[in-house]
Amino acid sequence: MLTALGMTTDKISGFNAGTDDYIVKPFEFVELLARIKAVLKRANKTAEEPKSNIIAFADLELNLDSREVIRGGKNISLTAKEFMLLMYLIENKGKVISKAEIATNVWDQDFDPGTNVIEVYVNYLRNKIDKGFATKLIHTKVGMGYILKADS
Repeated sequence: MLTALGMTTDKISGFNAGTDDYIVKPFEFVELLARIKAVLKRANKTAEEPKSNIIAFADLELNLDSREVIRGGKNISLTAKEFMLLMYLIENKGKVISKAEIATNVWDQDFDPGTNVIEVYVNYLRNKIDKGFATKLIHTKVGMGYILKADS
């Protein structure tokens, strides 16, 4: 906003009306140019940084918007629960995750040691994510849980 009104209340009214900047007359032309450049820089920075909805690990990518999974350039079809499990593993990459944690965070229920649902789904993921690739990503830590890591 470029104006002759220089009182603090005028400036507050201008900012409340939605102005990005407020310059009171008289002003130096170089200051006006500097302020214009600053506003344009902020606008361009915002436009250049779209939020990425892709999470990745090694050669594996999950698109959180389209729910697509790609490993090594190959599209992989997952069920909704498999996708959620893989997403949880990637979000916790390098960390051993217990079956109880998986049950709570993926299935939203308490862990039942009498069921093998988690083992079954981890096996489904291994068949889809690791089978046919030299580097295995999903590993078992016996007696502890699962870990997503790129080395054996």
